This record gives sequence, C-alpha cells and structure tokens, in this order.
Amino acid sequence: MNNHALNRNLIERVALGDLLRKRSRDSGEQPAIVDFPAGERRATSYNELNKRVNQLAHGLIAKGVKQGDKLALFSTNQRDMLTVYFACYKLGVIAVPINFMQGVDDVRYNLEHSETSAVVYEAMFAELVHASTEGNPHIKLTVQMGNTKGKSDYSLEALLDNQSEQEINDRIIEDRDTAHMIYTSGTTSRPKAVESSHLALTIAALTGAIELELNRYNRMLLVLPLFHCAALSVLHPVMMRGGCTVLHAAFDPNIILDSLEQEKIETAVFMPMMWHALLATPNVEQRDFKHFKLGVYSMAAMNSKSLEKVRKTFGCVMHLGSGQTEFAPVACMYRDKTPTEFSEGNYWGEPVCTGEQAIIDKQGNELPNGEAGEIVWRGPQVMSGYYKNEQATAEAGKFGWHHTGDIGLIDNQGQLLFIDRIKDTIKSGGENVSSQKVEQALELLEGIERAAAFGVSHPHWGEAVCACIISATLNESDIPQIEAHCKAQLGQFEVPKAIFICEALPVTGTGKVRKVELREQYKRVFSD
Repeated sequence: MNNHALNRNLIERVALGDLLRKRSRDSGEQPAIVDFPAGERRATSYNELNKRVNQLAHGLIAKGVKQGDKLALFSTNQRDMLTVYFACYKLGVIAVPINFMQGVDDVRYNLEHSETSAVVYEAMFAELVHASTEGNPHIKLTVQMGNTKGKSDYSLEALLDNQSEQEINDRIIEDRDTAHMIYTSGTTSRPKAVESSHLALTIAALTGAIELELNRYNRMLLVLPLFHCAALSVLHPVMMRGGCTVLHAAFDPNIILDSLEQEKIETAVFMPMMWHALLATPNVEQRDFKHFKLGVYSMAAMNSKSLEKVRKTFGCVMHLGSGQTEFAPVACMYRDKTPTEFSEGNYWGEPVCTGEQAIIDKQGNELPNGEAGEIVWRGPQVMSGYYKNEQATAEAGKFGWHHTGDIGLIDNQGQLLFIDRIKDTIKSGGENVSSQKVEQALELLEGIERAAAFGVSHPHWGEAVCACIISATLNESDIPQIEAHCKAQLGQFEVPKAIFICEALPVTGTGKVRKVELREQYKRVFSD
C-alpha cells in the first residue's frame, strides 16, 4: 500500500468509525452508553467501548473478514450491537442490520440479496438466523453474541479474547465508501437496500447534533430499534457530541418512565403510539421529569390535543422529525408551535440545516407555495443508491433532486405539509383522497387508538375508501357513529365506504402500516 496515500487518508478522511476514537480521546471516561442486560444496569465509557470495538475488529480480521465484505447483524438494543457496528465502520466492512421482526423468507432475501458473508447475532435469534441462512453459499462466518457459540462458528467473547486494543490504521476508507446498508421497510413491495456512505452518515450526525441542540453532557433515551436508521440518527449525533445514550431493548411504558426519571434523561424520541402509551400509564402526572427538555416524535403525526398533553405532562417542547432511509433519514423538522398557514395537518416543517426541499411536478418543475406535488430533497446525507438496482436509483435521482414518493405542499409560511404517499393516495370517483387525512379524522374520535385508510377496487367508484381501526372500547355496533363522525369531518367523497374494527394492523418493524397487506386482505369486499 502507498504509505503517502494512507497517511493522507488518515489525516483528512470522513469515516464514521473514527468518531469513536475521537470521543475516547476527549471524553474517554464519560459514559457512552447505558444498557440493561438481564435487567441489570450497565454503564460503558467511551474508552471501554472503543477498546472492545478494536478487539472485535482484530478478531474479525483473524477470521478472514475483509474490507468491503458485508456483515449482517441481528440484535436488540444493547452494547454489543454498537460494538459490531463500529467494528464494521472501522474495518471498512459494510454493516447490514437486519429487521428481526420480518419473517424467515424476507430475512433470507435480505441476506442473499446483500451477499452477506458474515453474520453476528444475539442468542435469542439463533433459530431465525439458522433458518434463513441454510444453504446460503456466501456465508463464511457466523458468530453468536455472549460466551457460548451455540450452533455458530464462534462466540463473540471468543473472538475478542486476547485480541489487540490498538486502533485499525492500515486501510484507506474513502468518504463515499458504503458504511452500512439498510433495507427499506417494504410497505408497498420487496424492500430495497439503501447504501449510506461514511460521509452521508457523518453529515447526518452533525445535522442531528445541531438541530437537536445537543451538548457533550446530553442524556438521550433510545428505545427505537437500532436496526433502523431512525435510531441510528439519534445515536450518532449524541456520540458526535460525547453525550450518553440510555438503551432499552423493548418498550415497556413503566420501565421507560422509570428510566426517564432515574437516568435524568433530557431528550427522547418515540413513535406516536409510544407517547400515547406513556400518557396512558397510571399516575404519570405525579412523576418527576424536571430534567426532560425535548421530546421528538416520528413515523406518524400526532394531533394537537395529544401534543398539548405531552407538553403538560413532561414539561418539554415537542418537535417532529421526518425523512426516509434514503436520507439517513432526517430531512426536515417541524419545530414546536411554529406558525403554519393551516390550523390542522401533518406538518413536516422546514429542511434541516444541511438540506434543501422543494415541491415539483411530474416534469421536474418546481411548484410555487400552495400547490401540491412530489416532495423532493437535496443534501450530502442522501444515499449512494439502491444496491443492485440501477433503475430505481436513477428514478430516485431525476431532475437533480432525491424523489421521496410523497405528496405535499409548502404553505405560505414556508412549512412543508405532508399530504400522502403517492402509492397510498386513493382515487375514488375521479377524486384524489388522502389516506392520511382520513386517518387523522378518524383518530379524532374518542376511543379510536389507530386508523389505517386504503383503497380497494369498486365497480362504481374505481376505488373505494376503506378504513381499519383499532379500539379497546368501540365495536361493530358503533360503526354508524364512526361514519357520522367522518361525515362531519370529511368531504362526501372522502368518507370510508367500509370500516373494519381490527385487533391489530400489519406493521413494519418501525410501526408503519403495511397497506399493501390490507389492500390484499380486503380486495374482494365490494365484489363479494
């Protein structure tokens, strides 16, 4: 290797793995993470985490893992998930975090499509891993986390044992090399593999630190799954500043509330359903949240009544972060109580400081404020592309913008209003119906916990608006009341022509409704 080229690269590069080395230098004794193995609290400093990452990196090298290889990761939120991530980042190995909530067929697709050659997994996922890797010729190494190897080749602790704690300084990592590859949630089709570079993820981390106004003493609670980009977009900014992330492997409202108090948490990101569950916990108003400053919600909208209750209960401001995996993922934020042209609606706000957003028509022309079209973004945190899918990559980058597949408008206050996914817009009787608008109207009715609106084939209307709702208090006899509520809230063409009360909705690992499954399930409801 050319020593001059290596030296220049080490001096000037943007490589996500270097982030941990930097924090071990300037914040070494500060806690990087707190997690709870077997329910016991464990704090790990930046120094301790960095040494463990280096040991694993050397252990992977010893077992033949090379720069550019793909390594799949199955884990809940815990210390060694970060250990594996950062070992990959330092080695120039491409991490492929796997959504373990998928079925075996989808997991097998992820592993085969990505050409993963190494797999590291938590013991609880052993059955899923072995079922999805059987017969896969690409996989050369399997590692089970902990002290026992089970059916894998090695245990993680055996891989670390007696390995050097020295930094990995023998490889060139270019800014636009792929750091990790995350499969999209696949709400409409087979998931696509989004390649995110070291530069994109570093810019996203800096952006998050700025937008959330983090400092080196910030304490962030994280329960969103770390196999998803939303959780990484919280973790990386906190580490960028040298703060502490408190990791929880599962969402239990009482445990989360205890942690918010006891760990003196300042910032947390939850999905709306999680905020609602916290608010519904008995005696939540009597708890002490004096350290809590900022709440963030994502993945879906929250109505004004719920937001006000969160503000009052937790004594915090509430921002909405929006984006997608392809943008690492936060592209815009709606800041609490920012003036908007319309009083209600799913506002996504303004672009983050490193990004740019616009509304365009089908010919790529930028539309003026108030006109609806496709939401598009630009910025250095955008994906490098979809792995093995040049056509989809080219489509996503037409006209010099990243295309979201979402419909919205920018109002006369400069705030982005999300209207619907292009594929979720319902075309009924010649009118376009926003599924989001229907859902928001339904969720205003007392007793409806969640709603999903979608279109199915209809002999007269082309498509008919349908809705599935989840409710602990409403039943089939209440459907006329629900319909009357919709008629008072919506235009005639927007009112659902069929409403179904369900025990659960099909969702992705991050809580997005898989409407493709609902459309398939109810596709014959009118023809029958």
